[in-house]
Amino acid sequence: MNQPAASRDGLEAATLKSPSAPCTVKGVVSALVTPFDQGGAVDAAALTANLRHQMAAGIGRFGPLGGTGEPISMTAAERFGVVDTVMAEIGGRAQVIVGCLLPSQAEIIELGRHARKAGADAIMVIPPYFVGAQPHNVARHFADIAAAVDLPMVLFNGPTRCGTALSADFVVELAQQIPHLVAIKEATGDLHVASRIAREAPPHFAVLQGYDELILPTLAIGGVGSFVSLACLIPAALARLQAAFDAGDLATARRLQLDILPVAAAIYAESNPGPLKYAMNLCGLNGGITRKPLYPIKAETADRLKALLPAIRALEGLA
Repeated sequence: MNQPAASRDGLEAATLKSPSAPCTVKGVVSALVTPFDQGGAVDAAALTANLRHQMAAGIGRFGPLGGTGEPISMTAAERFGVVDTVMAEIGGRAQVIVGCLLPSQAEIIELGRHARKAGADAIMVIPPYFVGAQPHNVARHFADIAAAVDLPMVLFNGPTRCGTALSADFVVELAQQIPHLVAIKEATGDLHVASRIAREAPPHFAVLQGYDELILPTLAIGGVGSFVSLACLIPAALARLQAAFDAGDLATARRLQLDILPVAAAIYAESNPGPLKYAMNLCGLNGGITRKPLYPIKAETADRLKALLPAIRALEGLA
């Protein structure tokens, strides 16, 4: 459902002040998987190993508990534990944006406040889902979270996750009205929307691409980075793509973007993060298993990923 511009009436209930600590988001943000062991428990050691591997590969920003992290399948205590594990390992050495994508505003605020106490840099929020929220309700929802959680916010424009595609006009107005909003994970797959936001949003508001397939085109039209799941699998390739673009080496950036396309097509052939976790495990990384209602991937998807293993290793410089 596309949303028109936000009504300012939706923001009356909240006193909107800038967060006490500013946050600028730029570059590759890894949308982290939550590894579950064979018994279904959160594997904190595996999560820590993933962070170390990705940091060594050049990733400096992490997004635990986004859609890739399966937060809806976890208890509140488990979500808090993931945040604490990430922060204990990061220790101020990298930026952390905690996903607060829950259906209940009370749970979002509770998790956001825990993230702030743990030392996170920002939270990520998504429009309300299932309730059929109107534009003024969406604006009010974000404003209430901003008033309750003293952290910058990244807006997740992900219609496949929440059923609502936010229009460029709506996003721009939200960025103007809510000072906590500092960036957008633009995951509509529509470069026209991304380009409009990059052109018209306030200067402090950053555009991050949520589609691995569209990182370079988004950088070319004014985006400043990406917030993507494939950083869990090919972190070095994504870090090199961003670095090549920043250095003006468009030939290298273009080659990497094109080489990523078949990997992305296979990884997203089924519900994320099922194929991603399978591919990570194939590569000796710590994907773990998924939790229901995500089930093991189909045999044909597994075969497709196995066939791509040489290409994945080549992207990471391991061939």
